[in-house]
Amino acid sequence: MRFYKDGHGGDLRATYDFSINVSPLGVSERVRSAIISAFSRADRYPDPCCAGLRAALSAKEGVSAENILAGNGAAELIYAYAAHSRGGAVVVGPTFSEYAAAFRAYGKQVRFVRGYDGVTDLRAGDTVFVCIPNNPDGFFPSREQIFSLAEQCRASGAILFADACFYDFVQAPSFTLSQLLERGALVLQAFTKSYALAGVRLGYLMGDAQVLEGVSRFVQPWSVSCLAQAAGIAAAGDKQYLCDLRALVSREREFLFEGLTSLGFAPRPSQANFLLFEGEKELSLRLAERGIAIRVCDDFEGLVPEEGKKYFRVGVRTREENSVLLEALREVCV
Repeated sequence: MRFYKDGHGGDLRATYDFSINVSPLGVSERVRSAIISAFSRADRYPDPCCAGLRAALSAKEGVSAENILAGNGAAELIYAYAAHSRGGAVVVGPTFSEYAAAFRAYGKQVRFVRGYDGVTDLRAGDTVFVCIPNNPDGFFPSREQIFSLAEQCRASGAILFADACFYDFVQAPSFTLSQLLERGALVLQAFTKSYALAGVRLGYLMGDAQVLEGVSRFVQPWSVSCLAQAAGIAAAGDKQYLCDLRALVSREREFLFEGLTSLGFAPRPSQANFLLFEGEKELSLRLAERGIAIRVCDDFEGLVPEEGKKYFRVGVRTREENSVLLEALREVCV
């Protein structure tokens, strides 16, 4: 019997794992040292209010600490929000499956729409979910698109929930997260992707303090460990890491995009640290035989491939790793 949820990528058996989309730089020494130092406090309960962490996040995001709720990864906060919400979900897809799964888990209505133009007939209490950049295609909305949607939500009494877990990968975003908050949105962030802390489990939700108070009632006590809080404080102040990360991802994404295109694939333009493309159904199995894992995108509702094909997503890694992937694709596509 399985007691876990799979389907989101991650293969511990693979020599090269492109099915996940975390920072190719790995955990920084600054964060690693902070986690090791925090072990001396492992015999004590962590701060349930995450005061130090929220102060560090406040400085990073330019948002008051009272407008930040920390949690055990972004997923916990999505489910806690779903439990708190009194309305249904409008999901702008194809996108991350957990928005719909969370609302369905609490018996709430879910409606899928394709693209920003598909958002119509909003009702008071609805929550509109968008992922910026979007998972799995890396689409990043224009300033006009996201601001217009935020105003549409506010006018109808709906709530815009922007998942910005990949926002830190965008080289030159046309809007800031604080501008979304000013327009009444809730904004989700995490350290999973941009700081390579998937195993630490640390995320945070920003927005109206009263709303966050309600959501916090559905977050388990002491959900953010002392190790995670220490890691978050260290990461939040490491601006150089993010600069290095954006430069690397931008350069390697272009390299991988051109390589995939030269092999006859048609990857979607992306502003995140992954690329989406169609390929033959057996592609992932052929690569797995060579110790390479890629993400099969069967679980993204509304993502419909051509007959006989599947959609796949590959994370942007280092030049050495990306070269290994492209060479393997040349071999299996002959």
